[in-house]
Amino acid sequence: MNIRKRSWLVMFTLLGILYFLSSIPSLRVLPVLRQLNTLLKYFDVSITNLAAKIAAGLPSQLAPAKTVSEDFFAYAKRNPLILEFLLRKAAHVFVFFVITLALFLLVRHYFREPWQAVGSAFIGGTIFAFLDEFHQGLVVGRHGSYIDVGIDMIGVITATLLLIFSFWLTNQYRDQRYR
Repeated sequence: MNIRKRSWLVMFTLLGILYFLSSIPSLRVLPVLRQLNTLLKYFDVSITNLAAKIAAGLPSQLAPAKTVSEDFFAYAKRNPLILEFLLRKAAHVFVFFVITLALFLLVRHYFREPWQAVGSAFIGGTIFAFLDEFHQGLVVGRHGSYIDVGIDMIGVITATLLLIFSFWLTNQYRDQRYR
C-alpha cells in the first residue's frame, strides 16, 4: 500500500474513532480509564504504578511540583468530577492535536509547498472541531459548545505551531550547513 493510501486510511480511522466516541451518550473518562487499567494489569502494568515510577524519577528541583501534584490528587480523590472534567478537556486537546498532524501528513502529498499543507491542516482541524461539536449536539446526553471548539483549537494550534517550528528549525539547520 502506498503512502497516500496509508495516509487516507489513518485519517479515516481517526475520524471514525472521533465519530464513535462523540456518539456515545454521556461518555465519562474515569470508567474508561478504570477498564484500561484493568486491561494493563494483564501486562503487569498499571497507570498508578507508572505514574509513581515517573514521579520517583523526577529531579529534586521539581519537589514543589510534586507537592502541588499530591495536593491536587488528594483534592481530586475527594472531588472526582474535577478530574473527569480535566481529563475530558485534555482528551479534546490531544485528539485534535493528533488529527491535525495526521491531516498534515495526508495533505502534504497534494501540495508543492509545505506551508500550504500546514495551512490546510489548520483549516481542516478547525472544520473538524466545529463538525464534532455539531455532531455532539445531536447525540442524546451530549451537547456541543463553542467552548469545546476553543479547547479543540488548542490542540489544532499546538500541532500547527509544532509543524511551523519544525520547518523553521530544519530550514535554519539546512541554511547553516550550506554556508
